Amino acid sequence: MDVTIVIVSYNVADLLNECIISIKKETSCEYEIIVVDNNSVDNSMELLKANHPDVKRIQNVSNVGFAKANNQAFEKAQGSYIFMLNPDTVVLDRAIDKLVQFMDEHPEAGACGPKVLNYDMSLQPSCHHFPTIAMRFIEHSQLERVFPKSKIFGRHYMTYWNYDEVKEVDWIRGCSLLLRKTTLELVGTLDENYFMYTEETDICYRMNKSGWKVLFFPGAEIVHYWGKSSEVSKKEKGYSPATIKYLFNTKYYFFKKHYGCVHFVFIKGIDFVFYLLVFIKNIFRKDAEVRRLKLSYASYVLSLILFGK
Repeated sequence: MDVTIVIVSYNVADLLNECIISIKKETSCEYEIIVVDNNSVDNSMELLKANHPDVKRIQNVSNVGFAKANNQAFEKAQGSYIFMLNPDTVVLDRAIDKLVQFMDEHPEAGACGPKVLNYDMSLQPSCHHFPTIAMRFIEHSQLERVFPKSKIFGRHYMTYWNYDEVKEVDWIRGCSLLLRKTTLELVGTLDENYFMYTEETDICYRMNKSGWKVLFFPGAEIVHYWGKSSEVSKKEKGYSPATIKYLFNTKYYFFKKHYGCVHFVFIKGIDFVFYLLVFIKNIFRKDAEVRRLKLSYASYVLSLILFGK
């Protein structure tokens, strides 16, 4: 079998259905689809059973996180490649076929990713450099917005580049990432200490250190409705401290795991100073509601930095 398409889903029934329809319409290579449901409370599984009985299903009784859910499917995968695909995506113009062919032609690559587009067909940056202390400082300074074409300040989203050529990159976002199965057998699957976020950075880093390339291939395209699944969560629950916790703590875990304790302390120090300044600045806001929200957010982040919770 050529490829196993793995989709981790949580409360996005309609988007999941649209994604699978696009896969079936645009894919001619030999493939299987495995959907891992992280205890959705909508009709995701019912819709999947009714409309796509050929799709393999893993239904968790709790939300086990993105990394673990993917690994559950990886264990059952029959394909030579594994395609991590978000449910809020649409496959365009034989994208999966093209990615598989591209990887067949590039045995030095452990992973590759397509060009990612927004719903309006504009470019959605999906390639990144590995995080560093300097990049964290630039991110806080927002210099990337001021100098997006700078190779120094535009490194995080690689905004200095127009995504129109095959390119070796550090890491590619996991919304659509094709992995070579034999590479996973050598470097390991996703680190389940990442509940959500940064797991694709980690696995690309491990590939890089083991001599495998991560390649961007613009000849294949997908649409990604970025944030749609999190919008569902926001509508149901409002502001989610858990999401903020995962965003920060997974970054800290990456730094400590791969760069050591000194970098770990420095990155937390940079974040602490920045959010302390954010807190002080917003004490003097005139709009009471905005002031309350900003102070609440900054306070929570400072607590995360100091105590991890």
